[in-house]
Order: sequence, then C-alpha cells, then structure tokens
Amino acid sequence: MGVLLISDDRVPFSVQRVYPAIEIAMETVNTKYLNDSYALESELQVFDNVCNSRNATGFAAKLFYENHVSVFVGPACVYALEGVGRVASFWNIPVITGLGDGGQFKNKTEYSTLTRFSYCQCRLRSVFGSVLKEFGWKDLVIIYDVDDVHSNELGMTLNEGLTQEGYMPIVIKYCECSSQKIQSILQDASKHARVVILILPGDTLRMFMLAAHGLGYPQSGDYVFLDVQLFTFPGPYWGDHDWRRDDDSDAAAREAYDAILRLSLSLTEGDDWQTFCRESAEHIARSAFLFYFFPTMAGEFFIGAFHDAILHYGDALNKTLSQGGDILDGYTISRYMWNKTFIGVTGEVIIDRNGDRVTNFAILDMNMDTGHFEVVGNFLGDDLNYTHITGKHIHWPGPKGTPPANRPVCGFKGEDLECQKMVKRAKTKALDKQTPESTIIQFKCVSKHVYLHFRRLVTEKELRSMAWRIDLQHIRFRPLRADSSKVCSWSELTSTGTSADTDKQCFTNVAVYQGTRVAVKQIDVERLDISRRLLLEIKTVGHVVRMRDLQHENLARFVGLCLQPKKVYILTEYCPKGSLQDVLLNENIKLDWTFRLSLLTDVIKGMRYIHNSGLQYHGHLTSSNCVVDGRFNLKVTDFGLPDLQRHRHVSQLNNNHEFLEKLLWVAPEHLGKVGKAYLMIGVSQKGDVYSFGIILEEIILRSLPFDTCRGIIETKDILNKVMARESPPFRPKVPAQEAPAGLLLLMLQCWEESPLLRPTFEVIFKKVKALHNNRDVNLVDTLIKRLEEYASNLEDVVEERTLELIEEKKKSEMLLYQILPRCVAEQLRQGKAVVPELHDCVTIYFSDIVGFTTMSADSTPMQVVEFLNDLYSLFDSVIENYDVYKVETIGDAYMVVSGLPQQNRDSHAAEICRMALQLLVRTQTFHIRHRPQDHLLLRIGVHSGPCCAGVVGLKMPRYCLFGDTVNTASRMESTGEALKIHVSSSTKEILDKYGTFVTELRGQVKMKLMALTTIKSTVSRACQRLDVSGQGDANHLLAAEREPRVVLTDSTRD
Repeated sequence: MGVLLISDDRVPFSVQRVYPAIEIAMETVNTKYLNDSYALESELQVFDNVCNSRNATGFAAKLFYENHVSVFVGPACVYALEGVGRVASFWNIPVITGLGDGGQFKNKTEYSTLTRFSYCQCRLRSVFGSVLKEFGWKDLVIIYDVDDVHSNELGMTLNEGLTQEGYMPIVIKYCECSSQKIQSILQDASKHARVVILILPGDTLRMFMLAAHGLGYPQSGDYVFLDVQLFTFPGPYWGDHDWRRDDDSDAAAREAYDAILRLSLSLTEGDDWQTFCRESAEHIARSAFLFYFFPTMAGEFFIGAFHDAILHYGDALNKTLSQGGDILDGYTISRYMWNKTFIGVTGEVIIDRNGDRVTNFAILDMNMDTGHFEVVGNFLGDDLNYTHITGKHIHWPGPKGTPPANRPVCGFKGEDLECQKMVKRAKTKALDKQTPESTIIQFKCVSKHVYLHFRRLVTEKELRSMAWRIDLQHIRFRPLRADSSKVCSWSELTSTGTSADTDKQCFTNVAVYQGTRVAVKQIDVERLDISRRLLLEIKTVGHVVRMRDLQHENLARFVGLCLQPKKVYILTEYCPKGSLQDVLLNENIKLDWTFRLSLLTDVIKGMRYIHNSGLQYHGHLTSSNCVVDGRFNLKVTDFGLPDLQRHRHVSQLNNNHEFLEKLLWVAPEHLGKVGKAYLMIGVSQKGDVYSFGIILEEIILRSLPFDTCRGIIETKDILNKVMARESPPFRPKVPAQEAPAGLLLLMLQCWEESPLLRPTFEVIFKKVKALHNNRDVNLVDTLIKRLEEYASNLEDVVEERTLELIEEKKKSEMLLYQILPRCVAEQLRQGKAVVPELHDCVTIYFSDIVGFTTMSADSTPMQVVEFLNDLYSLFDSVIENYDVYKVETIGDAYMVVSGLPQQNRDSHAAEICRMALQLLVRTQTFHIRHRPQDHLLLRIGVHSGPCCAGVVGLKMPRYCLFGDTVNTASRMESTGEALKIHVSSSTKEILDKYGTFVTELRGQVKMKLMALTTIKSTVSRACQRLDVSGQGDANHLLAAEREPRVVLTDSTRD
C-alpha cells in the first residue's frame, strides 16, 4: 500500500494521527482476511503541511514506479487528492481515503478508482435544501471566508449546489484584507434576505454574530443564521465555534448565537469504538508519532474512517483473490467496495453505488438554559428529508418566538409600494380624527413635501452608490465566441444545461460571477458617460427584475454592468437550455400546437409585464432574445438600458450580417437608412407587437424570419421592401394550412402597416388563451407531456447504450490484455511504439505432452482440439495465481515466462517452479474425454538467463522472446523425462537463495546443438513438517503417490 499523508498536527487527518490506525487495520486484514500467501505492507510518503497536487502526485508516481504499490491510501485533503485520483485512475490503481470531501470527486468518470469513507461537501446542498424547505425560506445569502482554504472550498461548493437545487443565493466573499467592515457586509446581506449562511472559521463567526447583535438582527427574531461545524476539533482547522471566550462580549455573543441553527455530522460510535480507541492509544505510545488522542468520535472521526477504509479494502481484496481475480485491477476491486454496507468502528458504513459514503447530518439549536447546542433535527442520507426530533423544540429569538419569515411584509428595503400606501393612509386617517380640517391639509402638504424630498435623497444616494457596478476581477470569463450568431444543436444546449463544465450558448457568452454562471453581452463603445439618465435606466431595470414583489418568471434577471475602456459587459441571468430560435430550428424536436402555444404564452406574459412596468417597451424583441432556463421557463431578455443600446446600434453601422439579420424583426416605422447603412430609428410598444408577429411566423413555420424569401432575395432587399411600405405591405408568406385560422389572423394583425391597428399584448394574451380553450398554457406541463410521449425511454436508452459501450470496451481491453501484457497493451492503446527490452535475468518454462503425436494420429481433429482446449484452460486457471506471463502455445507445447515485462527481482525462478509444481499436481487428475483410460504425461523444462522481448508485427502483433535462454529452456524440456521438472544450474542457483526448494542432480545430458549441460532435477520430500496448521498438503500428497518420479517441492507452499 502506498500511504500518502500530510505532516501537520493542526489538522485531524495528519500522519501523526492517522498512520497508527492504518497499521492497526493492516494487522487485522493480514490476520483475518488474507492467507499466508498475501499480506498488506505499507510504503509511507509524507509531504509537508502545504496541501497541493504537485507534491502529492509526485510522491504517488514514486510509489507506483519504484515501490510497485497496488493501492493508494490517502491523501485526505482535496487539492492533493485531485492529482492522485486522476493518475490512479489512469494507472488503474484503487484509491481509498478517509476524507476527500470535495464535490468534484463525485465524477467517477475522472476518478474511476476512488472510494471515499467520509462525508462529501456536495451533500450539504441537500441538507440545507431540506432545512430551507422545512421553514419555507427561499431567499438567502451565503457569506464565506476566501482566506480560509476550508471555508472557501465549502462556500463555493455550497453556492453551486444550492443553485442546482433551484435557489438563487446572493454570495458575499469575506476577506480580512478587505476594507469593508463586517457590519456593512451584514447590512448589505439584509437587503437581499433574512436567511444568512455563514461559512466561517470559529473566531470569524463570533465577530460576525457580535456585529449582527450590534445591529439588533438576532434579537428582532427576523433573522436566522445557519452555521456549519461538521465536527469538533481543537485548533485552527474548524476553529472554536462556541460563543464562550471568557471576555466581556460573552453575554452578547450568547444572545446572538440564539439565532443560529448549526449543521453537523451525525456520528454514531460502533460497538468496537472503545476497543479501537484503547488499541490506538497503545499503538501511538509505541510509535514514533506522538500526539494527544481524543477518545471521542467527534474528535477522531477521520482516524476511524481511515481504519474502516483499510478493513473494507482487505475484504474486497479477499473476494478478488477467492474469485481468481487480478489484485492489480483497481477498477474491479473498487466496484467490490461500492454499493456495500458494513459495520466499522465508526458505526454503520454505507458506500453508495458511486463509491461515496452515505452520511447522516444533525441540525442543532442552542439550549438557552445551558448555552450548549443540542440536536433538534436530523437529515438521514438515505432519506434526504429533514426530520424533527420528537420532544425537541427550536428556540426562536424575538418577541414572536416563531421562525423568521422568508421576506418582510414591506420588502427587504421597505420599498413595497402598497405597504407604504397603507402606512400613509393609516397615519392620515389617525390625524384626521385628531386635528381640524385646515390643519390636516397643511400637515399633508408639509408631509408630502418632506416625503418627496426624502425620496429624492434616497434615490440620489442609490444612483450614486453604483451597487450595480461589477469589477472585472470578479468575473471569470470564458473565451468569447467568434461564431456567436450561429445556431447550436439541441443536444449541445441540453448538455449545457446539465453539465457543470460546459458553457455553450449560441447568442451570448457565459462567465462566472460570485460562483454563479451569468450570461454576458458585450457592447463596444468609444466613450461612455455615466450620466444621470443612464443611472436611472439601470435603476429601472434592476427595479423591475430584482425586487421579489415585482419579479416576473418570464423575465431574465439583471445582474449588473462591468464598465471597461471602450466596452461594456451586461450581465444577466444565465438560461442554459438555449434560445427559442434554437428550439424551432432543431428538427429533432417535435412541436405540437400545445407546445407552441405554451412558448407563445410565455413570450406574451413577459412582454405584457414589460409594457405595464417602468420600462414601457422592449425595443429589440427577437426569437434569439427569448431563452429557456433550467426549469423550462421561457424568459425574455436583452430589454431596457436604451442609452447603452444606442451605443450598440452606432457601433454596428457597418451593417455586418448579424446586425442586418436582427433588423428583420424591426417594425417598418423604426427602420431607417443613412447612405447605404441601415439602422433603427426609435422604439415603441407597437414596434414590439410587430416583432412578436415575426416571432409568430417563426413558430408557425419553424424557420428563420422571411424564410420563404431567403435564397431568392438578399437580406438588404427584404429590408428595402419592408421600408418601402408598399400596398399591400411586404410581409412573410405563411400558407393557410400551417396554423389555426385564429393564430394566422392574429399574426396578420400584429404586423399591420399602421401601428394603431396592431393589438396590445393584453389583447394578444386573451386571443392566444382562447385558442387553448381559455385554459392557461404552461410550458412545464407541456414539456412533461412531451417528455412522456417522445422521451420516456431516453434515459433508459442512453444508460443501456452507455453500459453496452463500457462493457464492450472492457471486453476489448480484457481480450487485449489476454493477448499482450497489460503494460505493453496500454502503450499500444496510447499509440506509443513498444521498444524491445533486454532483461538481465528471467526464467522460462516449457512443457509438452509425452506421446502427443501418437495420440493425435489416433484421434480426430475435433477430439484433439477439445483435448488441448480442456488442458490449456486448466493451465490458464493455474497460472493466474502466479507472477508469470503466458507467451504462447504451439500444438502441445506450453511456454511461460516470469520476470518480464514487469521485473520481479529474483522471484521469477520461484514463481515458475511453484507454478510447475501446481501444474504437475493438477494434471494427475486431468480427464481426457475421448481417452479416459490414458494418463496425461507432462514433461517440463526450466531455465534462467538473459532474454530480449518485444512486439513483432502490425497485424495480429505478438509479444515474443528471443535469445539462447529460450532455446536452452526448450532443450531442457525436450531432453527431459515425463512427470518431472527439469531445471538448469542457473535456475538452481537462484532457487537455493530461498532455501525452500529440494533438488536432485540428474547428471549431464547432451543437448542438440549445445554442449553437455548439467541438469538439476528436483525431488520430492514430505512437507507436512512445515505445515503450521497441522494439516497435510494435498498438492504434495498427490505428488507423493506416484513415486519414483522426480518432482520439485517448495517447502513454503502449505
């Protein structure tokens, strides 16, 4: 075993703590799981307290190439495990670890031989999701410390996980180097949510809670803080999450911590835990690793996890050996460990089908009487739901004593207009009852003046704060696509929506901001003035799409702007399923009219909301500006910010093809021309209706706009005809049979030449709803129906084909490994040339059957084939248990070698002779089907010496051996006697080093084309005296029954 551990006693998985437990587990495996032929031994590599992939991967390579390890134990930390897990997957070596909590390790395509015996950070999203669902919380803020490695990793994983769960968390990254004060961070968080997840070290957590107490947040009962302390461990790894510090702030901290719900691992000690603790303490006292051992599951969980990992690996190794498997096949051994349940010192250990431990979690609340956190709820890994513990109650601070509401009555900033109106009416009503009429009027005038002045101050402050502005350093860009106007395939878009590593969009670029993917549109500008007008536009857009009381499910959320020299980036919500145009142009998607009407309805709802909001119009509505999010909601995007949009139009006066295509959706009254350059002139609500009419044509024909004209006239000619305002006006041609009559009529009304004759979106909504029998058309319902009709078996088919592909790949690999040595086959698979190698000393085995020629003459060809197949199948099953390689069979000749291609020092002679002994024993009970009265007479020759090996040929390549050693081994067999193993002097000299083989000198034998050679022929003797179990060796007893033949006997085989 190659053990890779970090040397840093500040972490709970350091070599000082873990390695003694590994040694205890190794002793248990060697005693209880493995026989005397195999034993676990460890090669320890310790790297310093810097957890990085470079050092760990380098040590792993050293262990693999120099020590020939068959399994890696560790590393525990994420960054080190990344590199080791990848190379181990390439080498097909198992990796077992007691931690490795990063979410990336769920990808077992990349980490195919990794098994984790601890928790995974990726499961925290389900735990938090269950708690949020339990109390009806949807809006949340995540604050995590980027300076702390553990907090930073956990914060990023949790943000990505909750986003996948359907939440849209606001992420705030804390850094001690930042000039922003903690109170300011909490005040910013309060503008977005009342649920705050704190991923912070213990001391930093206490500072945040004291700052929250100073703001009055915990005492109000309107806030809840979620903390993560998976286990208790002294030192800086988690930090002290307790409120006590024995200082003047303890009282305030205790009161503040009442608003915390804490998430921890639910740990249950196994029956053997106390015994394990005692053995560990004793072992530590005898070892070179000295540290204080905490005899609690919470303090030493990783020690137990590594111990259980070794035991489970030993059990898998035992099963592999009992079934004749390859102990170097990491993929297969790993699968023996997966989807299994066993009892270890850390309690019940469940390894799921993906090779990860199923972990239970506990939710804790502070007992106000004791000041200690106690378990009030559980999250069971195999149930995935929050379960309240009977008799336990969460103490909610504040006067109401109830869970905080997801959202305050008047909004997070008190901006709810209806709420303000209600308060104003209540105040006015109260004053009316208490004052004369003239005083009331005067008071109202003064109050209105004061209120308006106050609102102007607030508005100016919001405008100048530029909260929407995003620093370029906070955005992680993908390379901008040069082909952003082309149409992607639906398969690409689907994979984009489901993969965490793919950023493909047809009409936009994708980046990551605050851990969340966002869509980015770039506008080139010569100069951009941050005018009041632009600030008001940005504020309006943010007001429409960010505030929960005004947010609409069919509008893409505005994130912010990034201003750079000569360019502006607009960041909006990322919708991974692609655009409406992508869906329409993909012929693989069958769209019935129910589906099409649902798409239309979502567009109409979004546009109706825009027209009724402060934005008033869209101005750039196209099918590529209608996108589908991960929940299959169609959303309208690219609206608002007209001042910026004008910059884009000016920059596109060169009339590139993409810009001209966009103009096909523009109403004739908004099309203009300067010289030969086309441009947009103004925007309006009726212009949006015209654009919607063009989208209607696209949905009906499932085509690009003006599709019937394409190929006949160019895009510029189409624009000229639309601008000419002919009678009748030039419009797309749509056959009457392509759509319901009511929809065709609506389309014609939408692109009427006179804007006054075009309907509003209120009217359009009613007409489309009437086409669906006045029932609401929902995209999700339609998609569910569509999936039931057209894709019910898609996952089964994909899974079946994938499994077939994997199985066929495994079969082809196994077949290749049976033809060529594994290391040689891997080189050929990678397209590398196999360079011939000269080996200083190997041992070669030859055997044939005495009287085979006579037997073949008296048998039919089919009988000879059946006989050889039975015999060589028996031989093949025997040699699998030894470090040997079968070179070839020619007729009745069987050739085996040890010591190449993988060198095994001087053990090659012993491996060959032990194999030969077993073959002699097995052949004595071999039954010749067509000649049951005959006994098989095997003749064996063995010789050791130098040899050259390499692959010969391109078609049906063979791994061949060359040199005098091959010829000598063949002559040793051909000049030998039946039922005897004949070894040369060179082989005998190697065997003598073991002191366990008994040989007898046969004498000089003259060989063809060779000088006289002295042959050592081995003789048998009783091995029972070496049998420590008190039982005789069945193999030897079979051999001893047929004296006086000469047989090689190994006294170590019992």
